[in-house]
Amino acid sequence: MKITICGSCSFAKEMGRAMEALKKRGFEVFAPEPLVTEEQYQGVYGREKFLKMKPVFTTNHFKKIQNSDAVLIFNLEKKGMRGYFGSNTLMELSVAFYLGKKIYFLHPINESHPHYEEVIGLDSINLNGDLSKIN
Repeated sequence: MKITICGSCSFAKEMGRAMEALKKRGFEVFAPEPLVTEEQYQGVYGREKFLKMKPVFTTNHFKKIQNSDAVLIFNLEKKGMRGYFGSNTLMELSVAFYLGKKIYFLHPINESHPHYEEVIGLDSINLNGDLSKIN
């Protein structure tokens, strides 16, 4: 099975570890590119280059979703919110839903999540933090 990881690049290090763990289980795995935080990218290339490349990164990630069987919404805690994911991940999630891809959430979201209403109706699978539940 092909899986695309979607989530905040603030979790780049953790996504990289998850990617390797899933590959060891025989999955073909795609992640955001470059798999570094926005701050790291901007530190090397500058904000102007980052803003110029953002649409390219987004388009490329949508293509990965299109060519995958499933997406893993990598939603750790951020900004004091459990199960965090932002607007870019919501866009990726929408693409996956529209294309009929299997949707996994690493962690559950609750009613206090700003995107709760948008995702509650999706036919998604909550992993409760356990990647071994992906099959």
